[in-house]
Amino acid sequence: MGGACAARAPGTWASRFIVPGTPAVDLTAPSDADAPTWTVPAAPVPAAPVAALRVPAADTLEATAPVLRERLAILALAPSPRAYLDAAAAYRLYAVHDRAFDLIQQGLATFPHDPGLHAAAAEAWRDWGLPGRGLRHAHLAVRYAPESAAAQTTLGTVLWAVGAERDALHAFERAAALAPDADYARHNRCVAARALGAAMVAGCAPAGRAPEGR
Repeated sequence: MGGACAARAPGTWASRFIVPGTPAVDLTAPSDADAPTWTVPAAPVPAAPVAALRVPAADTLEATAPVLRERLAILALAPSPRAYLDAAAAYRLYAVHDRAFDLIQQGLATFPHDPGLHAAAAEAWRDWGLPGRGLRHAHLAVRYAPESAAAQTTLGTVLWAVGAERDALHAFERAAALAPDADYARHNRCVAARALGAAMVAGCAPAGRAPEGR
């Protein structure tokens, strides 16, 4: 990715997402807003004190950001899919999205069958407003982790973003079947079904307007 992406934060699609840890979603009552709001499974994100999130000068970021420095050191010592994902997540903490994506791509070059790296690439393209470019990665994430509700969720959100709503609903239903106790999976299934006009869906509120997009 070029430098242009560094200045471009993820687009409006990313701002619709809710991660676990926010107030629980009430699945028994319909919402009264217009746009779907998905929830996604929590991904490991390196913790950092608030003070550490102040972005230093770009040419000294790796030297002065403790979280990033630690993650890059781990990656250098023991490259692994998790190490690439953690280092990329650290760059995102400082809004250096192009470098985060570069690390994901480097990880895929070394670990081409890792579902987490493919999912991360799909999510990056989706959040930049180019979900079509992430669709192949989303499908590969599911291919390499067919029993992963998280991979199915990523596929569902990318499919929805490209306008394949029915296919997205199928992916959300698969995620809910794989993780029946996960609030995010049940929530996404209900949101997609309601947005597509289903009057009654088992385990969901009666059809109404979809939850508000964020």
